[in-house]
Amino acid sequence: MKKAFTMIELIFVIVILGILAAVALPKFLGVAQQAHEGNIKSFIGTLNRTVAPTLWSKSIAEGHDGNISYLDLEYYKGNSDNNLTKYVDMPKEIKDLNLSHCNNPSEYKIVGWIDSGVAGANYFIACVGGNANQAPKFAAFKQISPTNELSMSNLGDHNTTDIAATPAQFSGSEEGNLLK
Repeated sequence: MKKAFTMIELIFVIVILGILAAVALPKFLGVAQQAHEGNIKSFIGTLNRTVAPTLWSKSIAEGHDGNISYLDLEYYKGNSDNNLTKYVDMPKEIKDLNLSHCNNPSEYKIVGWIDSGVAGANYFIACVGGNANQAPKFAAFKQISPTNELSMSNLGDHNTTDIAATPAQFSGSEEGNLLK
């Protein structure tokens, strides 16, 4: 007598594997997205705890009253002039970061973009510039509505309590989420 699987048994196994794959795949995709957001949050924390105070104190010492935009530090993949990598290691999610736009101590300005091909979604890095009394602060925002225009009115969140200077343009927008 020959021992083999019947066609029905093979079909049942394939159906069960298909159901398991359909259930597991979204879970795995969600884990990857959470990992990318974790990297972005960690990077923003590093900017706020180490890079911003360092650049701010350098600005104070050089007579620029806490404004770090004069340093003209930036990061483009492959660029080595005035590269921000002197101060911080860049995660693979960062596509572009230019601190010369971080010059307004009362409102956020977009200073960086996250590579959506790597992170799986559109994220932006915003900065409130420093002044003589306060170091600059950085925040990351996830875009949740499609737009062709990159402006702060397309981002924002009501829940910005951990940021000292909350600009008015964030208060009415439901188009973006602050990453915390």
